[in-house]
Amino acid sequence: MELAIARNAEMRKHILQVQTKKSGFDFYFASLDKARHFAQFLAKAAPMRIKTSQTMVSEDRRNNTANVKHTISCDMVPLCRDDLIVVEKQAKGVGRLTGRLCLVLKTSSVLHLVDASPVRDSDLTHCMTDLHADNYWKGGEKSFRIFLPSKRLVRFVVLDVEMCCEDERERYRSSASSDDSRQLFKGTRSGVSKYALADIEVARESDFGSNDETFRCVTHLGNLLSVGDTVMGYDLASAVFSSEAEWTIENSFTSSFVIPDVVLVRKVKGTNADGEPYATTDDGHKQKGKVKAKSSASKKRDRRLKKEEEKQRKLEKAAARMGLGSNENIYRDEDDEDEGFLAAAQMEKEQFERELELDEDLAEDLEIVERELAQVAEEEEDGHSGKGNLAVGEENLPLDER
Repeated sequence: MELAIARNAEMRKHILQVQTKKSGFDFYFASLDKARHFAQFLAKAAPMRIKTSQTMVSEDRRNNTANVKHTISCDMVPLCRDDLIVVEKQAKGVGRLTGRLCLVLKTSSVLHLVDASPVRDSDLTHCMTDLHADNYWKGGEKSFRIFLPSKRLVRFVVLDVEMCCEDERERYRSSASSDDSRQLFKGTRSGVSKYALADIEVARESDFGSNDETFRCVTHLGNLLSVGDTVMGYDLASAVFSSEAEWTIENSFTSSFVIPDVVLVRKVKGTNADGEPYATTDDGHKQKGKVKAKSSASKKRDRRLKKEEEKQRKLEKAAARMGLGSNENIYRDEDDEDEGFLAAAQMEKEQFERELELDEDLAEDLEIVERELAQVAEEEEDGHSGKGNLAVGEENLPLDER
């Protein structure tokens, strides 16, 4: 979402002001059409629920006019790409993936889910489904819960690849006998489907030289991986789960589902790729000398304030990465001048750009969104039809039209 906004200067130029709030951002626009167009842009980049409301700010009965404030609320589905989620047994709109662990393959106007532990002889089409925002909000947030976030990803090295499908095994044997190299997916013109089920043996990258522990798992990345590749995945064998996660394991899955030791997520492109989460620095300084003891209530208040300040800082950095922090239209709740704020935000933005260069799937998703938005802009110029937007605008309307 941040990259989509940062790469689209045409969208940003209509934003009058941005306010960071506890639950997200408030964008302000001069007209309702601009706000609706921005909401449509967000809906193309991520699945969300859009609601529109209006409030009368003032009225002039003598001239039969009113000043109306329009608010368009966009509730984005709180699931991100590469998240490992639990799909409850009573969840709707996900086909055969109920009561299983699923992986968020990618996000666009819908969430693309794939079975995190598919059965070896199953059909790949039955292991994938699309989750629409309406189904998510109707089923409730408890039906689709995050089991592990993407910051828990670990690097693995591929040791062996065995295709599950008979046709894929035949293609693998024929290609291996001809030039000792298996043909992998390298674009739509490669003649190979992007995903295929494969039984893969991996080892943790950190274990090399210390032990010989290996893991086997069935994954959808069969046509993307070969021996020696580095792949990001979730290490469930050594993970320490919370009590909530343990309750989920006992009650949320079907009886036939077995939790795998490893869930592979995506291939690491190039040798310089780093799958670890972006590093953040602590702005606090260690206090020297004697520290006065604090009461329990004071400690709780300090922890709460610290958490709120940290969240505010993250939102401000996110706004700066979206290209909204270099000008005067970003509003900060506190009037402090942090010299390192813009520098840190610029550094994180550059890290995002490097990740975009190394992640072909993410770059492809952004290109698709940009093409769709360009098409929508052309249709609006021809027919002048306005569509959804997250923002607030005001306009004068006759009282009869309220």
